[in-house]
Amino acid sequence: MVETTIAPHNEASVARLTNEAATEEGKKEEEATPSSSAPIVKNETHTSAPVAIATVNNDSGNIINTIARPNSNPKNPPLQKPSYYIDSFHEHFFPHPQNDAVDTSNKYKKPLSIPQRYATSMARRPWTHLITAFVIAVILSFVGLRFGDFKVAINNSGWWSRGTEIANRATQEMMIRLNRYDLFFDETGEVWEELQSEMQPDWQGPRNDRVGENQNNETEGMGVDDATLTSVCSGEWYGSGDMMSGSNENLFTIWKTEDAEAKDPEKSILDADAMYDLCMAEENTLSALEDGDHCYKCPDTGSCVPPYSLVLMARLHLTGNDISKLDSLSELISCDTLKSTWTAGVQGDFTMALKTCVNWSIRMASDDTKNKDGMITMQNTSIAVTNPCPFPIRFRATVVDNLFPTTLPNIVRYSSSYYATKMSKEDTNGMYEANENDNAYDRSDGTPLSGVYETTDETFQMIYSDAIVGRDMVLAVGSAGVTIIAMVIHTQSPFLTLMGLFQILLSFPLAYFVYYFIAGLVFFPFLNFIGIFVVFALGADDVFVAVDKWKNARHELPYGTTEQVAALALPDAAYSMLLTSMTTAVAFFGTAICPVGPIVCFAVFCGLLITFDYMMNIFLVFPALCLYDKWLLAGSKNCCVNFDWCCGRKVEDEDVFASNTDLALQATATNTDHASSNEEGAHKHMAERNEEERQGLLEDEHKTLIHRFLDGYYIILHKFRWLILAAATAATIGCTVFAAQLTQPANSDVALLPDSNEYQMHWAWKQNLLSNELAKLEGSEAILLWGVEPADTGTHLDPDTWTTLVLDDEFDPKSKEAQSYLLDFCDRLFESFGRVKEDYECPMVQFDGWLKDQSTSDTPTMAYTANCKGASSAPVPSDVFDPCIIAWSKDVNNMSILQVDGSVKVIEVRTKSNVSYDASQKLLKEEWTTYEDWLENERQDSAPSGVDKFYHSDLAYWWFDTNNQMMKTAYGAAGIALFCAAVVVYISTRSFVLTTFAAIAILYVLVAATACLVGLGWTLGFLESVLFAILIGISCDFVIHVGHAYTMYSGDVNRGRRSHFALTHMGPSILAAAFTTFMAAVVMIFTEITFFRKFAVILFMTILHSTIGCFVVFLVLCDCFGPAEPTKAYDAMKAKICGSSKKE
Repeated sequence: MVETTIAPHNEASVARLTNEAATEEGKKEEEATPSSSAPIVKNETHTSAPVAIATVNNDSGNIINTIARPNSNPKNPPLQKPSYYIDSFHEHFFPHPQNDAVDTSNKYKKPLSIPQRYATSMARRPWTHLITAFVIAVILSFVGLRFGDFKVAINNSGWWSRGTEIANRATQEMMIRLNRYDLFFDETGEVWEELQSEMQPDWQGPRNDRVGENQNNETEGMGVDDATLTSVCSGEWYGSGDMMSGSNENLFTIWKTEDAEAKDPEKSILDADAMYDLCMAEENTLSALEDGDHCYKCPDTGSCVPPYSLVLMARLHLTGNDISKLDSLSELISCDTLKSTWTAGVQGDFTMALKTCVNWSIRMASDDTKNKDGMITMQNTSIAVTNPCPFPIRFRATVVDNLFPTTLPNIVRYSSSYYATKMSKEDTNGMYEANENDNAYDRSDGTPLSGVYETTDETFQMIYSDAIVGRDMVLAVGSAGVTIIAMVIHTQSPFLTLMGLFQILLSFPLAYFVYYFIAGLVFFPFLNFIGIFVVFALGADDVFVAVDKWKNARHELPYGTTEQVAALALPDAAYSMLLTSMTTAVAFFGTAICPVGPIVCFAVFCGLLITFDYMMNIFLVFPALCLYDKWLLAGSKNCCVNFDWCCGRKVEDEDVFASNTDLALQATATNTDHASSNEEGAHKHMAERNEEERQGLLEDEHKTLIHRFLDGYYIILHKFRWLILAAATAATIGCTVFAAQLTQPANSDVALLPDSNEYQMHWAWKQNLLSNELAKLEGSEAILLWGVEPADTGTHLDPDTWTTLVLDDEFDPKSKEAQSYLLDFCDRLFESFGRVKEDYECPMVQFDGWLKDQSTSDTPTMAYTANCKGASSAPVPSDVFDPCIIAWSKDVNNMSILQVDGSVKVIEVRTKSNVSYDASQKLLKEEWTTYEDWLENERQDSAPSGVDKFYHSDLAYWWFDTNNQMMKTAYGAAGIALFCAAVVVYISTRSFVLTTFAAIAILYVLVAATACLVGLGWTLGFLESVLFAILIGISCDFVIHVGHAYTMYSGDVNRGRRSHFALTHMGPSILAAAFTTFMAAVVMIFTEITFFRKFAVILFMTILHSTIGCFVVFLVLCDCFGPAEPTKAYDAMKAKICGSSKKE
């Protein structure tokens, strides 16, 4: 067997071969006159002739492959429409001369573009390009990971807006809140100086993880503190704020009856069997807490104190509410005793006692004073407000659910148990391990009730979330495995698969290099690991496109050199991938307009991943394709290069190549023979002959299963195109109507874990407790600040750098006008919005009362006599104000007045906010707007200079702003992605008609995917909105590929042939890409982080409907209405503009 080699073409030999071939074929031509009934194919002219191919010996005797253009008459060009690559091949390497002689010069050759010249250079020296790119990529990757301080932030810090008006206000208010104690007792000014000059760490970090608590009260590392122990053993802890406070991290269980979610529940936790199960579960849990030494133990008994629950209240009820026996109740009344004595009568009496306590709690939570001695309406039911609760411990509505007051008979579906547990980090971690890994805490068996455990600070959820991030990342390996298998099957080359894998893997550290050293981003949230799934899915797409473009070009140019194929295929592949990579990257980068740090970091990193994946495809996969091609042309049968040889497949290349050669030579001879014949008859005859030849070429070309499948699919699509068009139209309209039902969530809370997770169930069940509803009635606490400017001076994209304290230099409350305003301000404020507590008074009102008391007292305090100069009420003289009010604040320990160097710097007023943080966006916006409008009127109309720059803040408003900014980001990013998609589609197709078709297809993708999510019960929260915006960029990738392929034929070609070519040319790549992305999405669905899961679902739906939108909606539109000359208007406009420029 003679080894085939590639050598430079000998133009003289080519000319000789071509003329001889044409003469020989002319002698052998045997054609029948076409029947008059034969269909006439539309005249399709082109200046390039089919290629003639032959094998000749060079001067050294080696066999070489040569490609020549036949000698034809330019006045009667062939009617056969060459393919895109053959057409381009003629233009660049064997152009049509202006006479009958073969062109042996470069006079008529179209010059290669810069990308084509680079591709040729890459094909000549593929090893040089490949090794150079690989070494540079590895070095940059090492530098990025080694010196870029790479670490993943697995905590939940940073998920708040920064830099907005509301965020800046909340930031400074939080600075005051966290450091109030130190600021108040700072006598030297060192704390003030530090806070104003040094950047403070993340307020959600370890130092300040208990928001609102004074630093001296933090108990990190403490086991038992004496004050809490005394409170627990005396009974004062039960029902207190310390019991429910998140800062104490008490173990907290929620219980639910088995039919709690039924429409008409019948089971009640007050039933004897449920009370017994609850009692036994608490006893078992207490035993586990004792074993781990995680609970408070009273000295008298040496055992854990019982939890605050219905069982505790039942035991008190049975012992006549004798609190002196609190620490021995479990011994006096065991679980068996409780069950045996819990008769219907006892249960009824206990239920009445609970109702009394519940009514009292509702009265205390109600802000309607008219009803406090009469009736209260709750959930359309009037409830009588009676006597205070009979239990000897403080009653909390955590033991009953929100329907208990209104159901008849009164049943308890949900309840809770609070355990007095230690608050050190070691104890919390120990309780988590006991609950999560050891199942030491009794959850009952689900009949008649079941329980879920958490701490009051939701620490278990945070620990669990941090742990599963790494677990979820393991699934990325599974995604990589699926991608590798798909690449091996599609490329049929382990070598190309390896290069594709390097392309994907190196894009990660390269993206981080730019992310850290150029973009300056140091915060790397766990969210960025979604990029692993994205780059494996989309990176494989680029590999498929590059490989298929090369194989298509090689199939059409079987005897072209590697340099010639590279010059045509690689720029075409790079251009196609650039278009789709651009839309996806822009969709990610567009999301970076968000003021929430982790989202910005995620958007920038994923955008960089897409960018570097594209670059690595060019610098690694492209030279690898050149090597692959050279090895195959050299006859390599190495299974690592191509395993067709190993699998025993039939090698049909020589037969196919020979067939192509014969067809080309026949076309050449026919053109020469008919040059002098009747032009009209030759025209008709050649049209029929060339159509037959084209079908023969197609039969030879489409040998693979996927091409046969796509050919069959197109036949069906074309045959039923009008019916399919009607069905697609109806589906789009139906999906649009259904998608319009997508609504915003009822509350602003964001679930990090799936509904099936214990800690997420704990949160969901807790919403049904009466205490939660009463908390919403009471609202939250808002803070009004004077003396602090709203600002955030830290790096907004790095939660570890927070802010400095920024004081308002214009704040001056000393004038009598300012004092009078501050004194009267609170009455107007409370009249409009209510007091945060019934006995709360503003600091100026308290100061005024103190002055009145001290001025009439026979024994005034030293603070008054030494600083107030006999002032009897506010306002006081300006020179007295600072020393007098500072002395008062120190005397009564009121930290609402903060001073430094004898001057008042900050005044704080607490007021009521009538919404909670998890209220709906609509309610939060209304509350914020109402407050802000009222305060703005005060600032403009009433407040004197010096005290007119105050503002209000609340964490609920900050969370509202975070959600609101995310929604704005989603809309803005969606707009950017859609605009980019439209521009890219037009650039790729150069046709307004095809751009319109693409827009319709993308519209179908979006509404169909949205309709599916509505069917899954989704709402449009901020996470969903951001994901939609990102995936708009992904949704148009397939359409861009097919639209670009539709325009690859130049000139006038009927829509059917264009549609069929676009389908068969890009169909395999698209289907392979869809498969790998499907698999990546399927793998991600098994993750536990909600954001990952939702991304997977949206990705799955988007790719599913993108495939349908491309293969059905877009193709049927092209097949029915597609232009025969799609770029005609663009070309005419370009020619006109370029012509005008030349004339000028």
